[in-house]
Amino acid sequence: MKSPPSYKERKSMLAELSSEYVFIVTPFVFLVAIKLYAYSWPEIILAPDWSLVSCIIFGQISVRMSRSAIKYQHADSRQFGLYSAKRFFLVAVSLLFYFGMVAQPTLYLGWCQIGLFTLASFFHFKDGLTARILEEKTNQ
Repeated sequence: MKSPPSYKERKSMLAELSSEYVFIVTPFVFLVAIKLYAYSWPEIILAPDWSLVSCIIFGQISVRMSRSAIKYQHADSRQFGLYSAKRFFLVAVSLLFYFGMVAQPTLYLGWCQIGLFTLASFFHFKDGLTARILEEKTNQ
């Protein structure tokens, strides 16, 4: 059995995840910058883009984790099923927030969707590291 990833391996994994994250978030950053230039800060909070990006991040990391779990033959299918259900729920919640912000935006919903975006960003790195570790175990 292989030991946990070394500091250098984890640093490499984080660098890869960071580059993926930058690629996903860059268009969103430009949207926010344009809104900040053209409008006021409440317009940024009320933009439904936060929910849409959260949905993309949750979906992307779910696919990555699914591929890794399928390759890793020792994965517990019940635990993976629970993981999948929770991530699908977060994708659905993101879409509900998006619909809410398009239909009737409020500052409360806006701040909640920014919290959801923060959660999606956290899971991008947390689940991404887990997926990479599973991939490393598969390659042994």
